[in-house]
Amino acid sequence: MPKSFRIIRRKTLYRGRNVSLTRDTVLWKDGHTFDREVIHHPPSVVLLPVLPDGRIVMIRQFRAAIERFIHEIPAGTSEPGESILACCRRELAEEIGYSAAHYELLLRFFPAPGVSTEEMRLYRARGLKKLANPPAKDRDEMIAPFIVSASQAIAMVKRNEIIDAKSILGILIGLKAVQWSRGH
Repeated sequence: MPKSFRIIRRKTLYRGRNVSLTRDTVLWKDGHTFDREVIHHPPSVVLLPVLPDGRIVMIRQFRAAIERFIHEIPAGTSEPGESILACCRRELAEEIGYSAAHYELLLRFFPAPGVSTEEMRLYRARGLKKLANPPAKDRDEMIAPFIVSASQAIAMVKRNEIIDAKSILGILIGLKAVQWSRGH
């Protein structure tokens, strides 16, 4: 199927450590153009860490953009040249101090396709083992892990105590609170 649009101009407005912001001029097939500001972001992972007894490891993390602490499941951005699986391993170790024997891909999604290129991959992590010497957390991250039952996590979503979209999706799909088939 031929594209109905084409990017005819891209101007970089900002380039940061992990993201860049461009103003793209798009030419539509009927000849009209429009501008869009786009945040270019590397792929990232979202992890639902499930302990052998079915409980999950979550984090309480400070988010500067919204100026508050929130409850989440571990997640993070891939580094240049890093495989997605290596990113899963690194984020799990850094954020909660565990390793996992198995990573099951549940879903790929775009959290903000109106403004960002970021693609997230949601994994269920099983066969968790507490690390004897977990790596140090990044200096700009204020994270505290905690453990809840599956039913507690779902209740936290229902009570609006978990307001982070990737975590809501990870909990509801990963704990099968909503039935999900990869073919749909």
